[in-house]
Amino acid sequence: MYFSAEDRQLIESLEYNPSLKPGYEALKGCLVWDDEGLFIVGLSEDGREKLADLWIARLILFHDLDRHTLDDSYFKDAWNLAVAQLQGWPGFNRLVLSAEDRAFYEHCLTNASEL
Repeated sequence: MYFSAEDRQLIESLEYNPSLKPGYEALKGCLVWDDEGLFIVGLSEDGREKLADLWIARLILFHDLDRHTLDDSYFKDAWNLAVAQLQGWPGFNRLVLSAEDRAFYEHCLTNASEL
């Protein structure tokens, strides 16, 4: 199992909110929406790391953004394991970036020292 039963239950309790705007997770270099588990109370450290892997995997696999310095196969495997295990993680609903979200991401990358 990719996520523990406890972490999976917490993650699957999240509710997708399509009206949210992304934030920039500077340490991981990716976009994250508030309903994707960034602030889940009770999530294990391992669960947090695996969620972060999913944010990065989504960036690499779906958002078509240049991240070739990362091991694509590791993140593809993480994504596939999570897809097989999780039913309703809100991040699965954000596989395509809007023009506005893409512009926000590019702005964050360009202006990282100001964040």
